[in-house]
Amino acid sequence: MQELFFELLRVAVGQMDCLSRGPSAQEWHEIYEMARHHGLIGVCYKGVERLFEFGLRAPQDLSIDWMADAEMIREEEEVYEQRCAKLVAKLSERKIRATILNGLGMRRLENAELQHLLRATAIDVFVDCSIERAVKFARQTGQEDIRCGYTSFALNAWSDTPVNLYYRVLSARNPMRNKVLQKWFVQNKEQLFHLSNDDIYVPTLTMNAVCMLQTFQQRLLKGKATMDYLVDYYYVLSKLKGDFQTFKDNGNMAQTLEILEMSRFAAGVMWVLQHTLGLERSYMLCETSEQEGQFILKCLMTKKHSFRHLLFHYPKEMIWPSR
Repeated sequence: MQELFFELLRVAVGQMDCLSRGPSAQEWHEIYEMARHHGLIGVCYKGVERLFEFGLRAPQDLSIDWMADAEMIREEEEVYEQRCAKLVAKLSERKIRATILNGLGMRRLENAELQHLLRATAIDVFVDCSIERAVKFARQTGQEDIRCGYTSFALNAWSDTPVNLYYRVLSARNPMRNKVLQKWFVQNKEQLFHLSNDDIYVPTLTMNAVCMLQTFQQRLLKGKATMDYLVDYYYVLSKLKGDFQTFKDNGNMAQTLEILEMSRFAAGVMWVLQHTLGLERSYMLCETSEQEGQFILKCLMTKKHSFRHLLFHYPKEMIWPSR
């Protein structure tokens, strides 16, 4: 069943024309539930639409529900993008430089058909200022209850739209590794501020290639990783086509992954992207590791979070409490 789900994703992103076989009615419903769990209802519906050309159709009642879900996601994403632009404008008025992270920061990379079909779970914005100034901004909006975490806090700008203000982008459970991450981030922070076509800051593609990988690792360790994040990541790497910028001190991608202790994890993620979405080898950060990839994929596709399972595989990270 998982393989049919992955095939549908490859059809949606244009890596396949058709499924290897026609799913049964029950299998279509299971694929739909899998897509819902991973935040990929809209993207998978694009795959369903493309299969019409081959006479391969989901059950009619399911297709109608799926289409309605996809349209709702389009409308919701438009609202998110509008509100994100308003938030960035408010921050700019107060002379706070901000850049859009994660999903909304990457939406301009998808092709026109998929641009509004990936659901953002929140508006994530990095503010280039101190924690105190970020908190002051939140209080100026009328928010009194502010609970600062290590990387961010929730901004109650809209009741129906989650917003996170970040003052740190990267973090690791292991304090020694976290110290290295914070030093690297400070040295390369300017790569977060690349002007997009609409004059809103987003990270450079190469910076995203590193930051999104590290964020995905932390989500996996917390049992919160889903395939929608990897679809975003797939588009980042597809846009880069293996042409990575260097970081401070002319560090290339291989050196950067080694410094940040992400080489093994990156090799596993590259295998997952190749297996599930058909990412071309020449676009990858590094060579693949099937063993690591199989472990990551199992964690991704298993709904129940196993702390023990992760502890044995990533002991240097999991022995420390989550930040």
